[in-house]
Formats: sequence, structure tokens, C-alpha cells
Amino acid sequence: GINAEYGESEIIIMGLAIVDYVIVIVYLLSVVVLGTVLQKKASSSIESFFLGNRKIPWWALAASGIASNFDISGTAINSAMLFALGAKGFFVEFRGGVTLALSLFLVFGKWTRRSKSMTLAEWMTFRFGSDRAGKFSRIIAAIVNITLTVFQVTYFAIGSGKFVSEFLNFNDWLGIPREFWAGSLITVLSLIYTVASGLYGVVWTDVFQGIIIFFTGVALCIFATIKCNIPDHLSLSIPTRGNSSLVTRNVSFSEWSSFIPVTDMKLPESDYSIYNNI
Repeated sequence: GINAEYGESEIIIMGLAIVDYVIVIVYLLSVVVLGTVLQKKASSSIESFFLGNRKIPWWALAASGIASNFDISGTAINSAMLFALGAKGFFVEFRGGVTLALSLFLVFGKWTRRSKSMTLAEWMTFRFGSDRAGKFSRIIAAIVNITLTVFQVTYFAIGSGKFVSEFLNFNDWLGIPREFWAGSLITVLSLIYTVASGLYGVVWTDVFQGIIIFFTGVALCIFATIKCNIPDHLSLSIPTRGNSSLVTRNVSFSEWSSFIPVTDMKLPESDYSIYNNI
């Protein structure tokens, strides 16, 4: 696996071993195979493709929702928050990633399901009618969702490209950065099982991914507890505004690991100082 040596002031991470590459390849092939296997089930009708015939178990939908919201870009951002802010960095994610999303799901989830609408266009017609105002609302919704989708795909592709290209040793090709090729590979693989098997493919591949994420998280927690010796005082290097340089934040481990909110975190002037009053 990934070998790491822990010194007093540095962490040295070696490259992936053969077994790591085998695991990655098996995982990617398994996801594609699972999607193609579900193709026949998803192709029986339009409702089957888009909604899984409304018969997918609730626990699978829940697991899919959890796994779908784990991505390398978000993980990197949250890890940076935890590194710079300590345990209180969780509150930044809870504010928007949990509280805001949960409130919207509680309000609109059951409402949308009871409407029996299959697509957003159907929902807009159901909600606003089919007259001029209803058609205008559909156009606005289409423009907004296309724009958001472009941004989201770019966000995910950049994050996955940086991560995959680093760990799978991609190289620049045809004058194009390696991150582009790695991100394109992940995007194409995702498109295969999504287009082939619709919601069935998305949900059940997410369940598969969720199982891997859960056990990997448990293993990492055990590994960190056994192998890592955290000192009583920490010196954290965090970027200044514009990432032009680094500033050091000195903090005790007890303060860094505390969840209790404070009125002033006393962060140095940096990209993270906007969270001083978290």
C-alpha cells in the first residue's frame, strides 16, 4: 500500500504499490460492469431509466445520496478546513453542506415525490402550469441548471484530475496537462454506467462506493490512531490571501481538537481568517 514514515516535522509518502494499482483497476472495472449489467433493467421504460420504476429501496437511495456527496474536491476542501481550523472546521461544512441541504430536502423531497413528476420540466409544468408563465419558468430553470451542471462537472473533473493524475502517475500528453487526461478518464467512466443504466446504475454503483468509503474510513481511523503521535503543540502552515506565501499558526492540540465554538479563533491574516468568528 502507501508507505509512510512519520518524523517529528515531516511526513514522507511513497508511491503506490502494484497491489494498489490492481485495487484501483478492479474497482473501476467493477463499476462499469455493474452499470452495464443493470442496463436491461433500466431500459424497460423511461420511468425505469429516470426513476428506477420508483421501486429502489429507501436505504439504497440514502446510501447513494451519501456516496454521491463524497468527492475528492470537497474532501480536499474539508481536509484543509480541519487542518487550518481544527475540529471547529466541521462547522463550516455543517453550515451549508448539511443544514442548508437538509432543510431543502425536508421541504421539497416529499413534495416532489408526490407530484409524480419525472423530470424538472414536468415539475415546472406541474407547479406553474403550461401557459406563457409556465413555459418561461421552464426556460429559466433549464438555463440555470445547465449553467450549474457545467460548473459542477468542472469542479469534480478538476479535483479528480489532480488526485488521479498524482496517484496513478499520469503524464502530460500532446501538450495538455496530465490533470485533464485523468479527469477525462473518470468522467468517461462515470458516463458509461450513468447513460447505460440510468438511476439504477447511479444508485447501485453509489451503494458499492459507499461500502468502500465506509470501511476505508474505519481503516484510516485505526491506522491514524495506532501510527500517528500528535504533539501537544502544533505549528500549522496556512496560505495567505492569493496563496503567495505561507503563515504559521501556533496552537495547542487541546485547542485545535476542541469542538466548542469561540468568539475569536485568532487566525493570522490568510484565506482562512474570514472564519475567525466561527
